[in-house]
Amino acid sequence: MKKIIFFVIAALLAVFVFVVYFRPKQIISSDEIKAKYALPTSHFVKWHNTELHYTDEGTGMPIVMIHGFGGSHRNFNKINELLKDSFRVVRIDLPGFGMSDMPERENINPPAIYREYMKFITDSLKLDSFYLMGNSMGGWVAWQMAVENPEKVKGIVLLGSAGYEMDKIKAKAVNWLRYPFVLTALERGMPMSASEDAAIRCWAIDSLIDPVEVQANNDFWNREGNLQAAFKIANFDLVPDTAALLALNCPALIVWGKGDEIVPAYHAEKFHRDIKNSTLIVYDTCGHVPQVENAEELHKDFLKFIKK
Repeated sequence: MKKIIFFVIAALLAVFVFVVYFRPKQIISSDEIKAKYALPTSHFVKWHNTELHYTDEGTGMPIVMIHGFGGSHRNFNKINELLKDSFRVVRIDLPGFGMSDMPERENINPPAIYREYMKFITDSLKLDSFYLMGNSMGGWVAWQMAVENPEKVKGIVLLGSAGYEMDKIKAKAVNWLRYPFVLTALERGMPMSASEDAAIRCWAIDSLIDPVEVQANNDFWNREGNLQAAFKIANFDLVPDTAALLALNCPALIVWGKGDEIVPAYHAEKFHRDIKNSTLIVYDTCGHVPQVENAEELHKDFLKFIKK
């Protein structure tokens, strides 16, 4: 029995050593990522000695779109195509994700950094009146900004938003990133299989998963500096002040997928309960990314929402 245990441990150690030191390196430079994924509508701005990315297209009332943990502006590709002919659509890469750097600070405080960045980007673009659309962690960023800037935010769209029971959500979604040995194991990059598994967890219907977008997500994870930033965020004690939602005055469209495995659908009822001027919609066949799986329905529901 002892021999079996010894060989099992030895095998696991060998696998770990191979993963860390001998598999092909997948880390991609910022310049390579930019050359591959920058769009004609891409903009890169300097902020706190870092470079941040967003896209800006269309004309009309602005809609600022904010992705979730591990995501990017590309998470809004479909809904952007449906809205850009009637609205000005700004899709941002939060610092530490997509093509945006995380500022180098001794003590990373993600909520504070994202609050600063949202103010910086909306002020820079002279957005005095706009809608916010946020998915998952981006939903949290959206409702936090709406609470703090009632004079600017006309309304918010929360898509599987983070906010309540963050300890449970983190345990499901990012707990694997909270251990130092994981960062060591990922020194040569995030395996494609990890991005494929994440996509399966986020989608309700696996056949709708676009391999091109899974590859892009994996490339962004492996952009130099992004894994380290995600590790710091995952290890920060994220405690949203959901009590602040009681003071939110702008209209809110709360959209959820019934099959959301990351932020369960009963969280939608919590937001609907606490935001007094809110409309709740739950899509039966949908996971954690309604703006991808149910883009056409979301487009119609958004247009109805802003006409109220």
